This record gives sequence, C-alpha cells and structure tokens, in this order.
Amino acid sequence: MKLRTALFALGMFGHVAATAQDTLHVQLHGMVVNATTGEPVYEALVEWYDAGGHRQAITQSNSEGHYAMFIATTGAIELRVQENGYAPFVESDIVFEPGESAREHDLQLVPKE
Repeated sequence: MKLRTALFALGMFGHVAATAQDTLHVQLHGMVVNATTGEPVYEALVEWYDAGGHRQAITQSNSEGHYAMFIATTGAIELRVQENGYAPFVESDIVFEPGESAREHDLQLVPKE
C-alpha cells in the first residue's frame, strides 16, 4: 500500500513538473503612448487576459507612461488598456516564443474625438 501511494505521488509530481516546464514566464514591459502625439499616457489601466478570457494581471502606467508585468502563460494572451479620453485598446493573440524571458511592447492609444 505504501509503495502504491509513493508511486502515485511520484507520478503526480512528474506531471506537475512537466506542466511547469511548458509554462513561459515573461516580463512584458513598454510604454503606453498617445497614438497621435507620441506623448506618454500615465495612469492607464493595462490588463492581461489569458486565452480563456480570464484576467490574470493588472497594472497601471506610471508618470512617464511605462508599464511592466510578469506573465506566466502556456498560450496566446490578450492585452486591454483603458484610460479616460481614449478609445478602449485591445490587442489579441500575442504569443511568446520558448525561452523568451522579456519583451518590450509599446501600446498606442487613440484619443476620442
């Protein structure tokens, strides 16, 4: 009985380890800027959604327009950005390469008219 339990536990650990290796951990960072003027947009809400449409992380651009977040993903992601005075921004199907640890990714918001 003890041997069976130990083998089961070992099998479960092996599955978890294999799954963890398939997950990419990436630092996504960049600037949120006004698409018309190129000026930084500060305090913009930047959200990361997984392929299932579930929000995984949220951050805000700083006073210089910079944002950063760590992403743990096994597939494509979607970024959404909201800020007063700008049209909602959505970028889908962002995919990371195996071994990629960081990516600079600027986001351009279109001002509302």
